[in-house]
Amino acid sequence: MNSQNLSSLLTAPNKTLAAPPPTSRRPSNNNTSSTSKGSPNKSNSITSPLPRSPSLELSDSFSVLSSISPIATATSASTVASKFGINTHHTTKSPTEQHGPFFSASQLGAIKPICSNLAIEDWSFLALEKYPATHNSQEAYDLEISTLGLSIELAANNIRTRNFNKLLSHLLGLLKYLQTNFLETIPIETYNALFLLRVFTKQFAGNLTNNEIIEQFEDDPNISKAEKLIEYLLYVLINMDPSLNYSTYEFYTEVLNTFLVLCSTQLYQNKLSQDNNYFLGILMSKFGNRAETVVARLLENLIEQKTPPPQSSGVMYTAYNYFFSGRSNANSDADTMPVADRSLLLLLLLGTQSVSEKINSEWNKSYRFAIANLSDHNGKKKIRNQIKLKFNIAWLVISSDIDGCDRKMHLISFKDLFEIFSKSIQSEERMLLFYLILVENESFRVYVLSRTDQETIYLPILKLIYESMDTKTNFSQIYILMVILLILSQDDVNNEAIQKIVVHNITWFTERPLLKSVSLGGLMTLVLIRTLQLNLSHQKDVYLHTNCLAILSNMSNTMSDMHAYVAQRIISLFEVLARRYTKLTEKQSADVTVYEDLLVLLLEIINSALTHRLKHNSQLVYALLQKREIFTPFQKQPRLSDLVQNLEQVIIHFNTRVSEANLKAPSSNEVLRLIEQASRTWSNQKLILLPYLKFQYKEEQDSYEFFIPYIWALVQRRTFIYWSEEKSHVFDSYRLMNEEIEQQPLS
Repeated sequence: MNSQNLSSLLTAPNKTLAAPPPTSRRPSNNNTSSTSKGSPNKSNSITSPLPRSPSLELSDSFSVLSSISPIATATSASTVASKFGINTHHTTKSPTEQHGPFFSASQLGAIKPICSNLAIEDWSFLALEKYPATHNSQEAYDLEISTLGLSIELAANNIRTRNFNKLLSHLLGLLKYLQTNFLETIPIETYNALFLLRVFTKQFAGNLTNNEIIEQFEDDPNISKAEKLIEYLLYVLINMDPSLNYSTYEFYTEVLNTFLVLCSTQLYQNKLSQDNNYFLGILMSKFGNRAETVVARLLENLIEQKTPPPQSSGVMYTAYNYFFSGRSNANSDADTMPVADRSLLLLLLLGTQSVSEKINSEWNKSYRFAIANLSDHNGKKKIRNQIKLKFNIAWLVISSDIDGCDRKMHLISFKDLFEIFSKSIQSEERMLLFYLILVENESFRVYVLSRTDQETIYLPILKLIYESMDTKTNFSQIYILMVILLILSQDDVNNEAIQKIVVHNITWFTERPLLKSVSLGGLMTLVLIRTLQLNLSHQKDVYLHTNCLAILSNMSNTMSDMHAYVAQRIISLFEVLARRYTKLTEKQSADVTVYEDLLVLLLEIINSALTHRLKHNSQLVYALLQKREIFTPFQKQPRLSDLVQNLEQVIIHFNTRVSEANLKAPSSNEVLRLIEQASRTWSNQKLILLPYLKFQYKEEQDSYEFFIPYIWALVQRRTFIYWSEEKSHVFDSYRLMNEEIEQQPLS
């Protein structure tokens, strides 16, 4: 078999299958592609940290809250409740009594009229008391419960009152005012208006159809208010400095929250596209020309990792915050860098979208292109080359916003970005971004491969893979880590480098505690072999063990000075695979082809190492001599014969030299010395010439089917916004495919 036959196995996972059941599971992916036989076919799950109501399901609370705020007519509330999937006859104890109110009594009293059948013209109440922010998942749940019933009434009455549209128009005016006037801090009125709009929009996104959302948002056929909202929010996102004071930081965080909510219509769709996602479609099609600036700004937010400033700037703002928003200080340590974290999640969502048939595909790819076009500033002054103090608020001008600048002028610090990844690759969001930039940006890929401290990124990745296979495996994470290693293994210079880097006292590698030192390449080989064997014994994921061997294949021609334990593990792996292959052959099992493929790949790896580096791999030759009998049964197997014949040539040559020495009970050191001497007379002309072994990674066109559910699962866990798992249809494919795979395990 030729290694090229497995190319389809090495593309990105293009289907998703792990299920996030309602209470405790999160997606982990992969399944068989309809076009690629033997594609990945197994997954698992991760745990949800969000609190669940023990006695009241979220859907039941719609009807409960309708009775709390009986402003709308019974008919209209019942109609909208049915759209939201609510049983209007259900009655139970008020969820606000069970979970605690989110708003103060005066705040709630001012909000209720917006949702009623009364037309609201005076919005001055928004400037009275600042609404509290959500800093932990319980507060997010309280907010959800407090606004469900209000949202039903608002959706029912808004077609007549247009109060939601008036709120939106009022917010647009406040955002426009923010751009053109001198202000010390963000006005409470502006923050509150955005907060309310985000809260109601989140409920609409989760419960109304695309057309119904448009009907709620748009009341002027000549102007799209949703488009205007996104335009103004993008201006804030790109230009505002959140770290100027606490009010700007909190407002900027709320802007990021709003973008996530606008994208969240996708969370509730069965089909992954922008076609039925109103806001996402606008963002990708109308504002794709700002993608480079947005990507640069979001990455800058991540790199800076700024925490909220002290709540001491602005006397009036601080006074209101102290008296009316004291709850926002509780458990705030759970959300230490909200701007950096939310910027990262938004960037991942924008960078992994599918190509829509109805929307200009060039705009749809614009965020990927923007990531590809990023450049390193090479230690120069950061691209914040103009800071204008407007309105006593720092508005940042990124390079492409300056007249005459080239679009490719967006510079970030590759060094800072790499340090973030190397120190926190265990964060799944940062791992995904590392993957995304590594795939799309050639300059960053060259930067990573040219570093002389490769152990700083390899060791945490190998540790994650090693430890995750001992516990409940998060396959989503493992797949991405494997792809990262595969991409890095495509570079021969890098493969040479990791063979020369020696690592010491790897405490997490418990398989052989006495392994004091080994090359980084040797450690990588050990981790991959262990992963492959555990996978064959338990998960039986074809994609995973194929990737392990693909990485080893790419490394094989540079393997040198192999540690004795590494050589032993390679040969013992062949022994294990050969034994299983023989048993499956006797049973005439359909899985025999899988093991035959694995044997071919492993034999190609051993052949490649011997062909290119035999004189530097005495331990591998020694391991072959010790286990020479395991290869004999495969000498006449059509697909394996040439590969085995090469090994037999090596075994015969070196075994003859050892026998000629006529040593009685020779020690391992004596045998190794004889092997080193015999290698001087060895010639590769005795071997059958085999194709050059190399695997290239290529991401599937429909890779978004893997990434989008995965990223939304992270959004659900990482942002303090309550998302209903029961309504998150983006995960339905996980549940269905996971059930199918569990019914068809590999033997």
